[in-house]
Amino acid sequence: ELSEHIIVASRFTADTLKEAPLSLPTPHIIPYGCPPTREAVTPQGDASKPLKVLYVGGLSQRKGVAYLLDAVAALGSSVELTLIGKRVGECTPLDAALQKYRWIDSLPHSGILEVMREHDVFVFPSLFEGFGLVLTEALSQGMPIISTHHTCAPDIIEDGREGFIVPIRDAGAISEKLSLLNEDRDRLQQMREAALQRARTMSWQLYKDGLVQAAK
Repeated sequence: ELSEHIIVASRFTADTLKEAPLSLPTPHIIPYGCPPTREAVTPQGDASKPLKVLYVGGLSQRKGVAYLLDAVAALGSSVELTLIGKRVGECTPLDAALQKYRWIDSLPHSGILEVMREHDVFVFPSLFEGFGLVLTEALSQGMPIISTHHTCAPDIIEDGREGFIVPIRDAGAISEKLSLLNEDRDRLQQMREAALQRARTMSWQLYKDGLVQAAK
């Protein structure tokens, strides 16, 4: 209540402050930066191979994991799913999915970026997320992202260009976008290149400059 400036990293976070029972200054929305980008994305290989889908994050329903699993199950053998993240509790359906799909419990940051370069699409269907640094990491490796309005996605991508923004709790929407990219590999390649271009415009120096401007 005593603040003169409030700085947040996403519109979603800014919107949550509207619920505060007091008068607050209008937040400055300054998205975080991307890691150093890869030099280029390699051309797509055999389009007859399954679409390689990646998720990185805690394996909890707060992250919308169940909706991702339902979306992938609906597409059958046309997609291959890799999940990187720790289990956060006992869950029989999740345990079954971890047996069915490729699961990596944990990797160092460099290892996650390496795995990102091996995949086609990054899906992060979180129900509420202050930002979601994994999304900027995915962009930096030339990965189109599929995420929700309840993350930083609306602040860092244009829907349909570097990825897609879908409603929360909507497995059908995720499945639809994955199917579209699986069937149109030329568009997938265009979106991979657009993701890399977008990441190059989102440096941590730009974030630093934004903080300085906001504090003036």
